[in-house]
Formats: sequence, structure tokens, C-alpha cells
Amino acid sequence: MDGFRLHRRKLNKTFLSVLFFAAIVVVFFLAVGLTQKSSLSGEEKALKSALKRDITHCYAENGYYPPSLDYIEEHYGLLYDPEAFFIDYRPVGGNIFPDYTVVPLGGAYAK
Repeated sequence: MDGFRLHRRKLNKTFLSVLFFAAIVVVFFLAVGLTQKSSLSGEEKALKSALKRDITHCYAENGYYPPSLDYIEEHYGLLYDPEAFFIDYRPVGGNIFPDYTVVPLGGAYAK
């Protein structure tokens, strides 16, 4: 009878160890997912800020707003990952601030 109880205690300890390890693995993967979302959010804010800065710089330098997103990339060095973000850039006129939207797509972050 004592052998059975001893064996059962070992099984309980093993089960608890496996359960504890599984909980640690789940917490780890949740933390990695949150970190990736936070990183993507930070990149989106940085991209919006860079885009606004380049648009304003173009107007201050030339007296007109950039006619296209390609123009900003070519003349002001805007770099971004098109697999991670979509930029909808709509110029309204040479002297009216353009309408733009930055949309996160996921891309490499969706994996």
C-alpha cells in the first residue's frame, strides 16, 4: 500500500512539473506576441511622424506640398516596409496639406 502512495506522489509531482512548464511556455509566447504588437505600433507612429515631417519640409523648402508618395521617397529619403504598411497619400493641391493614412498590414509581423 505504501508503494502505491509513493508512486502516486511521484506522478502528482511530475504532473505538476509538466503543468508548470506548460504555463511558463504559454506566458512566454503571449509576451512575445504583445512585444511584436507594441513594436508595430511604435513603427507606425514613427512612420506617421516621418511622413508629416517630410511633407512639411518639402513645403518649407519649395513652397508646395509633395505631389506624390514617390516624390517624398525620392527627394526626402522616406523608407518604410510596404509589406508591413500601406500609405494612402492623396495630394489636394500645391498649397493645401495633403491627406494621408498609414495602415498597418501585418506583413512580417503577422507570422
